[in-house]
Amino acid sequence: MDNLSSLLTPVTVDLDNLLLDPNNPRFSELGEETNPVAESRFAEAKVQANTFDKMRDQRFDVNELRDTIKTLGFLPMDRIVVRSWKIANQPSKYVVIEGNRRVTALRWLVQLHENGKETFTENRLRNLRRIECLLLDDKQATLSATLVLPGLRHVSGIKEWGPYQKAKTVHALRKSGMSPQEAAQSLGLSTRAANNAYRCFIALENMKANEEFGEATDPRMYSYFEEVFKRPDVKTWLVWSDEAEEFTHTERISEFYSWIVPSGEDGGGTPKLPEAKNVRDLASIVLDENALSVLRSPDGTISRALARYQVDHPEDWYPKMMAATTALKTLTPDMLRKMDQPTVASLHDLRQRIEQALQDRTQLMGGG
Repeated sequence: MDNLSSLLTPVTVDLDNLLLDPNNPRFSELGEETNPVAESRFAEAKVQANTFDKMRDQRFDVNELRDTIKTLGFLPMDRIVVRSWKIANQPSKYVVIEGNRRVTALRWLVQLHENGKETFTENRLRNLRRIECLLLDDKQATLSATLVLPGLRHVSGIKEWGPYQKAKTVHALRKSGMSPQEAAQSLGLSTRAANNAYRCFIALENMKANEEFGEATDPRMYSYFEEVFKRPDVKTWLVWSDEAEEFTHTERISEFYSWIVPSGEDGGGTPKLPEAKNVRDLASIVLDENALSVLRSPDGTISRALARYQVDHPEDWYPKMMAATTALKTLTPDMLRKMDQPTVASLHDLRQRIEQALQDRTQLMGGG
C-alpha cells in the first residue's frame, strides 16, 4: 500500500456538505446486516436522517461526545477523513470515511440550536459548521485504504469496534489482496488474533448462507463462533477445515445452528444454547453421548445435559464441589460483613446453580 499520508490533503468542508456513511460497519452492532445503500442515494434526506438516527443509538456513546464538544468546542486535533462523493455533478459533497461519530455529534448540536434547545454564538456555530478535514485521494488510494483508516482508530483505538466489525474488516482486507500478516498489521492486531477473527467471520457467513438457518442468522451470533474456536473439543467435533474455510461435518454444524437460534416455529422460543458462553459448557459434554442425548431431546437444555454428565462423571466435579464446601465453611462472620457486592453476587449465583442442578436431577430421575 502507498504511504497514506501522501494521499491525504487538508480541506475545509461545511458541515452540510458532509455525508454520514449509511453503510457504516458499526451498524452491525445494532443486530442488523443491512443491504448496502447505493452511492447515488447517499445524499437523500431520508437516507441521511436514518443514518443520523442510527448513529445516535446509545451503544455508540455519541451523546457523551456531543456534550464534550458543547463544553470545549470542536477541537480539530484529529481530523475527520473524507472522500469525494462519487457523483459527478456534486463536487462539493464528501462522504465521511473516519469520523461519523464526530459529524453526528456536530449535527446534533446544530440541530439543538436550530430547535431553540441550545443557543450558540456565531463564533461557536462557525466552529461547529466549518470542519477541517483530510481528503483522501481515492483515485490513487487502494480500496483497502478506506478500511485501514477507520480500522486503525477503532479496532484498537478511541471508540473500539465490536468483535464482529473487527472481523469484517479483517475479512475485507484479506479479500482485497492483503496477506494475513498485512491485514493484521494494517489494523494493529497480532496475526493470530486477526486469523481467529477471520475464521469466526467466515463461520458466521457460512451459517448465513445455510438454506435452513440463514434467515435466522444475526451478527450478534458471531460471539458463539468466537467461543467455538476457543474450545478445541467443539472445534474438532464440528471438524473445522482451514483449507475449505468451513466446518465440514454437515450434520453436526446444522445441529449446532439449531442450538443457537430461537426455537419454535415462530422463532420465539429460547435456544438450547441461550448465550455464547454456553459453548464452554458444550465443550464439557460434546464427547459424551449420554449428555448429548439429553441436550438433543425435545425439552433438553444445556443445564440438564450438564447435570447428566455430572451424574455419570462424579470424578470430574465432586472434588471441586467438596473444595467449595470447605471454603464456605471457613467464612467467619467478620469476613461475611466485609464482602463486596461482586463476591456476594457470586454466592447468589452459586446458590442458583445448585438449585438448578437439583431441579434438573429430579427431572432426570423422573421426579415431579
